[in-house]
Amino acid sequence: DAKDIREGDWVEVTRAGEVIPQVLGPVRERRTGKERKFKRPERCPVCHAKVEYPTDEVMAYCSNVSCPGRLLESIVHFASRNAMDIRGLGYERVRALLDAKLIKDFADLYELTPLQLLALEGFAEKSAQQLVDAIQASKAQPLSILLYALGIRHVGAQGARLLARHFGTMKALRNASVEQISEVRGIGPAIAEAVAGFFDEAKNRKLLERLEKLGLTFTEPVAAEGKGPLAGQTYVVTGTLPSLSRARATELIESAGGAVTDSVSKKTTAVVVGADAGSKLEKAKALGIQIIDEAQLLRRARAKP
Repeated sequence: DAKDIREGDWVEVTRAGEVIPQVLGPVRERRTGKERKFKRPERCPVCHAKVEYPTDEVMAYCSNVSCPGRLLESIVHFASRNAMDIRGLGYERVRALLDAKLIKDFADLYELTPLQLLALEGFAEKSAQQLVDAIQASKAQPLSILLYALGIRHVGAQGARLLARHFGTMKALRNASVEQISEVRGIGPAIAEAVAGFFDEAKNRKLLERLEKLGLTFTEPVAAEGKGPLAGQTYVVTGTLPSLSRARATELIESAGGAVTDSVSKKTTAVVVGADAGSKLEKAKALGIQIIDEAQLLRRARAKP
C-alpha cells in the first residue's frame, strides 16, 4: 500500500545487499488503467481456510495444518538443495507422490521403493532407483540440516546451525525449555518459542520418532563452543562487502570461533556492513550495536585470541 503497487504493474527492482531484490516502486508511466489495487487474501487459495496475519510479521499463513498446499510446499522445502538435498525430488514429483497417496509427510519418503515409483508416470527403472538412492543418502545429513529442513517457523539455516551446535543432539534440543533455547547466542525469544512450540506438538514428536527409527542423523558433528579470536561473539552481515561474499564472510567468522545470525538483536556483537545495506543497519543503529566494515572484520578474525 505504501508504494501503491497494484496487480498488473510493472515495477522497478534493484539489488539490495548481496543478492536480495528490492522493489523500489511501480513504473507509473507504463500503467494501462487495468491495474487493480491489491487486497490481502482472507482465505487460502488451496483449501479456503482462514488466512492468519501474525503481529509484527509481513507473512501470511494458512491456518489449516492439513492444507494440501502447505504439505506440498513443506516437502519440497525438505527435499531442496539447501535442506536435505534430495536430487530429483522437485514440485512435480512431490505432487505426483501426494496425488498417488504414497506419501503424507517427510518420513514416508524414506519408505518409498522403486517398485512403487514405477507405477507413476515419468519413472523408469533407473530413475526410480536413483530417486530412492538419493532419498536414502540424505539420511547422512547432520542435525543442523535436518532442523532447517523441518521448516520450523522462524528457523533459517543459520539458526538451525546455532541450535545444532549448541545442543549437539535432537534429544537435548527437544527437552530444552524456552529459556534454555533463548540462551543460545544469536537465538531470540521468537525463535526460542517457535522451536519449543514445535516440539510440544504430539504430531511433531511422533514424526521425529519415525525419522529416528528410519535412520536419519540426530546429532551434529561440529563442536558447540568455538575457539579463536571471535569465540563467544555473534555477527550479522549485511550489504555487499568489497571482496568477501556472504558465504565466505560467514565461513571466516565461524572458523574464528564466532557465530553468524540472520537478524540483529541485543545479543549481536557487531554488524558487518557493506554497500547497499538495508534495514539491518538501521536496526543496529537503533539498538546501539557496533557497526564495522570488512577490513575491521578481517583484523578481528586474524587477531590472536
